[in-house]
Amino acid sequence: MVNVFLSILFGILVVCPFIITIVFLIIMRRMGKAPAAVIRNAADFTTAFLFLSVYITSMTIFGKGTGFYLTSSAILIAIFVAIVERVKEKEFKIGRVMHKTWRLFFLLLSFSYVILLVMGITFKILEYVK
Repeated sequence: MVNVFLSILFGILVVCPFIITIVFLIIMRRMGKAPAAVIRNAADFTTAFLFLSVYITSMTIFGKGTGFYLTSSAILIAIFVAIVERVKEKEFKIGRVMHKTWRLFFLLLSFSYVILLVMGITFKILEYVK
């Protein structure tokens, strides 16, 4: 019974990663944290779930292995951010690059997730109409 509950809970969190963001924002706000820090931490915490969500949603829509493309894109984006940071700043700090990359992943994956949801809903509506 516990395994079924945990499986369902994890499935919901992976499919709907913004539930995690909202719950995290509410909890941290009640603890009295500063709003800017709460939003940054919520974005950082949600990014890992967004990777899983985008992968599972794209697998559901397209039915093909998209993990390679997602991983390759993430690596290329990280390399690009590191090169830009190296050229732009005199002192290269890997921590700063990691934070910038992780937040860029949050923005890109959020956009991708919304696009994939719209595509999935559109495909299902078109499939239903036929």
